[in-house]
Amino acid sequence: MKYQAKLFLAPLFLILLVTIYQKFNNEKFYEMPIPNAKMQVGEEEDPNGRWEFEWLRTRDPQTNEIPRNIRMKEIDFVKNISNRSQVSMKNVQGGASSLNTLNWNRRGPYNVGGRTRAMALDATNESIIIAGGISGGMWKSVNGGSTWKKTTKPEQLHSVTALAQDRRTGYTSTWYFGSGEYIGNSAGGTGAPFRGNGIYKSTDGGDSWTSLTSTASNTPQSYDNVFDYVNNVIVNPLNGYVFVSAATALRRSKDGGATWDALLSSETGSAYYTEITMNSKGVLYAALSNAGIWRSADNGDTWTEITPSNFNSSYGRTVIGHAPSDENTMYVIGDLGSNNHMLWKYTYSSGDGSGSNGTWVNRSAYIPAFGGDVGDFSSQGGYDLIIKVKPDNADFVVIGGTNVYRSSDGFATTSNTKWIGGYATANNVSMYANHHPDQHGFVFLPSDPNTAFSSHDGGISKTTAITDAAVVWTSLSNGYYTTQFYHVAIDQSGTKPDLVMGGMQDNSTWKSNVNSETHVWVNDGTSGDGAFSAIAFNAQVDIWSAQTGISYLQDYRNPFNYSFGYSWVSMKPSSASGQLFINPLILNQADEKILFYAGGSTIWRNNNIDISGFTTASAYEASDPWDHLTNAASAGKISALATSTTNPTHRLYYGDSQGLVRKLDNANSGNNSPTDITGSSFPAGAYVSNIAVNPEDGDEVMVTFSNYGVKSIFHTNDGGSTWSDIS
Repeated sequence: MKYQAKLFLAPLFLILLVTIYQKFNNEKFYEMPIPNAKMQVGEEEDPNGRWEFEWLRTRDPQTNEIPRNIRMKEIDFVKNISNRSQVSMKNVQGGASSLNTLNWNRRGPYNVGGRTRAMALDATNESIIIAGGISGGMWKSVNGGSTWKKTTKPEQLHSVTALAQDRRTGYTSTWYFGSGEYIGNSAGGTGAPFRGNGIYKSTDGGDSWTSLTSTASNTPQSYDNVFDYVNNVIVNPLNGYVFVSAATALRRSKDGGATWDALLSSETGSAYYTEITMNSKGVLYAALSNAGIWRSADNGDTWTEITPSNFNSSYGRTVIGHAPSDENTMYVIGDLGSNNHMLWKYTYSSGDGSGSNGTWVNRSAYIPAFGGDVGDFSSQGGYDLIIKVKPDNADFVVIGGTNVYRSSDGFATTSNTKWIGGYATANNVSMYANHHPDQHGFVFLPSDPNTAFSSHDGGISKTTAITDAAVVWTSLSNGYYTTQFYHVAIDQSGTKPDLVMGGMQDNSTWKSNVNSETHVWVNDGTSGDGAFSAIAFNAQVDIWSAQTGISYLQDYRNPFNYSFGYSWVSMKPSSASGQLFINPLILNQADEKILFYAGGSTIWRNNNIDISGFTTASAYEASDPWDHLTNAASAGKISALATSTTNPTHRLYYGDSQGLVRKLDNANSGNNSPTDITGSSFPAGAYVSNIAVNPEDGDEVMVTFSNYGVKSIFHTNDGGSTWSDIS
């Protein structure tokens, strides 16, 4: 089969890149102000858009479910694949030629981190940071975040959500991390949430991890174990007992994770969200959604409800922040739904802490509300929700949702509150410098409480002056490879052979033109989820897109003569509808001025993406360069596009979410009718994830399907008249 290595390794690699689960919840797509381009600031997305998209791509078409035990089947499959030395030996024995060698270079993005829900500093060495991404595994830095090393193995589950160290003398090499991200309706089993597989333990300072079999069901494709979703892990600094807050459950282990006891079992049964924390004296506090705040001074054997009588009657995820300088003080913040929140301060005085033995003050009226597009406190339904207290000041409180805010009076007023991270304080939906929206962790440096570390959807940031009027952050995402790619593009012209461009979960689209692992990637200037992208006109034009098909063109030839060196236009047909969450677009390889765009079950064609003949973006958009190819309609949502370069030119191949594949000849003009080339052996109802065309022979094509339970790769040499299963 000619050109197979040249043509098909890239799309197969992309399949690996795009099988990445994404966070879910109601959030908005925010863009930086784009000069001379139509804005779409604050466009609402479907709260379950990511999970519906992922479920569509992965479910078994015969059952409409993710197969049971699929993770173990994947691991077993990989274990049984022959390695290079084994295959080479077979070739030698059989007289066949040796294998060709492929050399791979890590390309990054070196300076972009991904969603990080767990982060901690080593109690014995503050230069050691251990952190974990929701699909990037566990990482360790021994030099304060200057460099990182991944410590989970490839075959281990890489969903990290919580982290704790045993701080007792002689036990500080012991760590625990929890897996499984839950929020919204995920624990109910709908969609395709990022479930975990219990608790992992390290006894060598976080250099390696072992699954605790007492918590692992090995069925992360289904919710059948409370340890499938771990929100918090803590270790009692006095006796080493391990406590876990999970979906609808609290658990305790007295023997390092070998066995577990249920805590507050009757109360947690009605509580979807649980949170457990402990002060330095070993006193436990638990927050249960719609089931109150509880206190235990005997390692969880007995509990007292300390909820005030005027507490909110209905609430979701609730988190607790203790004041290290005053063990009797803590703060509680919780999600009330509809982007409303509660904030309380509690002070323990005596006894069991209930009633008159503890004092509650409602600070909800002083939750930050700066107005504008992104100034008000928002936790996206409790998904990103933190509260921490400065170690040397019980009144210095930090809360986080999409943004980070601090108060120097415990949110007793609004006058002492500052917006210090997430979106930029300019409130124009741009990014806070070296920081990122969606907060998941916050840690103060014990030896210097003015230094703090923040983990978020963009990795990890550090400040050495948390009390400054304008807090300055430094990114620590230096080789912390936890980003989640949806799509990658390269320069097909070869003008810039090292140019790589890709869209990532909640990190927009970035690119690099230097073949170096440590080269700094450049952002396209937006936020939100990056999606499909393309490079045109000898690498002088970029096209990139975001969730639900929002698309723009960036022209470095600068035809509109703006001083910043490039021009922008919207590259989305205004009448298109029904786009996938990550929506395909592709250039016509035989004529790069033509762009094809998937709009639900139909296709749109832009007949001229070259904006050099126009004076403004408005003039370009007024020219209405889009044709709706109604005759090319498909049964399902169009999920993959590919074009031919030669033999023949101007052929468009496309597939949909129901497993159908078609080709459209002379797609560069008119509204022609396609030919159905769906193979008789194609899996019925499956999702066409990718189509690749030989650039030297438009009749040679590969089609891939991403679902479980189906054959995945098919090949044709005759434009789809016949197909071979080559998976």
